[in-house]
Amino acid sequence: MTIERWKRESVALLIEEGLTSSPALDARLLLEVVTGLDQAAQLLHYQRVLTPDELGKLTAIRKRRLAHQPMAYIRGFKEFYGRCFAVDERVLIPRADTEVLVEAVLAYAQGRPTASLLPIIDLCTGSGAIGITLAAELGVEVTLSDKSTDALAVADGNARSILGHPLPLIEDDLLYNSKEKYGIIVSNPPYLTPAWIDEVSREVGWEPVMALDGKSDDGLALIRTLIVQSTDHLSTDGALFLECDYRQIEDVAHLMRAASFSDVAVLSDLGGHQRVVWGVLHE
Repeated sequence: MTIERWKRESVALLIEEGLTSSPALDARLLLEVVTGLDQAAQLLHYQRVLTPDELGKLTAIRKRRLAHQPMAYIRGFKEFYGRCFAVDERVLIPRADTEVLVEAVLAYAQGRPTASLLPIIDLCTGSGAIGITLAAELGVEVTLSDKSTDALAVADGNARSILGHPLPLIEDDLLYNSKEKYGIIVSNPPYLTPAWIDEVSREVGWEPVMALDGKSDDGLALIRTLIVQSTDHLSTDGALFLECDYRQIEDVAHLMRAASFSDVAVLSDLGGHQRVVWGVLHE
């Protein structure tokens, strides 16, 4: 079977399975995983006959995609803020919309003395995408914290690979065991409601529920706790940055103001949905 024929066959199967958003791209990326041929090479060598070994591997990973396993897990990595982060089923896949959370912190940091920003902690770090990106962009140390030992192992590997050195790791549920005061607390915590989890795509079903479930009917149980905890764990004029769903924005902003955060601001993601709430704690 040639490369071109396999791609046509795969596109048809993906569409039949309901994977209609990008079947041609998926087929191309699956081919690249097995053969190492990028888009240009696939077009140039479209008549190349696939070897039996390649066909066997392609059949296996196509089966995974037809079961709605995310491409990021199949490829083993996901791009975030211009860098490639290793991901697997131990961690949530970084989303492009979360880049606005990083940009909010970077904008806040601009023009401020570096010492006033430190220390920085990324709570519910998962793959480490947020914290490692901030460490790279700001040239500072960022602590990566998660309650999942498995997630911390992935984050540690990413830090070493991307930065060339490890970052401090803390295994903790939010800030329950912390005695530190931070200049910046940033988090993309679990915030989906049980109903929203039921509504998400089959692809999201492959991701760890612990990284999605907000533990309450409104999805805000963890965020409520984190906001209260942050008032004890931010230094004077320290800032808290949170990602949440656009349907929760007003509630989260109200919770932050009620906890004495000032300058509370809301930012929208790439799709125009309100995504990030942040504020400063003045004593």
